[in-house]
Amino acid sequence: MNPFLFLFRELLGSIRARSALFFALTGLLLFVFLAVVGTFFLVPPSSPAEAGEEAVLPIEEIRVHLSPRLSSATVDRMFLEIRAREDVGRVVFRFSQELDRDASGGVFVIGPTSPDVAPALVEALRSLNGVTEVIERRSPGEPDRSPLSTAARIGLLSSLVVTIALSLLFARIGYRELLRSFAGEIRLLRLSGISERTVVPLTVGVGVVIGFLAGLLLLVILYVLHYVVVSQGTPPAIFEGLTSGGRILGVSLINLLLGLVLGGLIGLFGAGLLGSREFRPIP
Repeated sequence: MNPFLFLFRELLGSIRARSALFFALTGLLLFVFLAVVGTFFLVPPSSPAEAGEEAVLPIEEIRVHLSPRLSSATVDRMFLEIRAREDVGRVVFRFSQELDRDASGGVFVIGPTSPDVAPALVEALRSLNGVTEVIERRSPGEPDRSPLSTAARIGLLSSLVVTIALSLLFARIGYRELLRSFAGEIRLLRLSGISERTVVPLTVGVGVVIGFLAGLLLLVILYVLHYVVVSQGTPPAIFEGLTSGGRILGVSLINLLLGLVLGGLIGLFGAGLLGSREFRPIP
């Protein structure tokens, strides 16, 4: 048998109840971390139609196109009536040729006092005699199309930091318990001339196994959720990402790789304990 595999098997055999508990907690926290990362990929932005883009963007300007047949006196009277409205913040008269060379007549450029009153103002202007067209010009800002609220996104980002911090803490405790159970073997390895660098890959391997299992568990759960969501027909918008098998495969593979990397880093963090005096050949 390969010496490394033999030593790794012996190290895993030294896991006791206490170290197993903390390693399980570490794996659970890594799973939560990977699940949160997957959430950002699997919750897609809503389409403009679903998000109601035109309804969400506020109306900042209204252009009222007038019939060229209206007399100057009628236009003046309409101007004064519109300006007197409480829901009108400003009104300017412009010739249609200033906005469109092929157009004729005049245009009232109106600014509502607030976005809340703008829809009612538009309907009132459309009902006026002599008005040929009413055009709403909305704010150029993009609406928030994500099904996740800002508070939810902040909470998810915060959970990434918390889970990583706790997983490092629990992994440190788990490694301390494991290496104490394996301390005799480590001393024998040192006495036989094997350097500390030979033992480090063993501890890293434990972390890699934990990260791999966390990623594998998430992969299985994602595919189970995919099957459930697809079998239910049209899902809510927040679960739409689960209907795409290709997207789930991509997210699963990314999370599996990320789990291996995080597990390896946790293993390196635990390997820092090997420099302690209790693991020296002569304590």
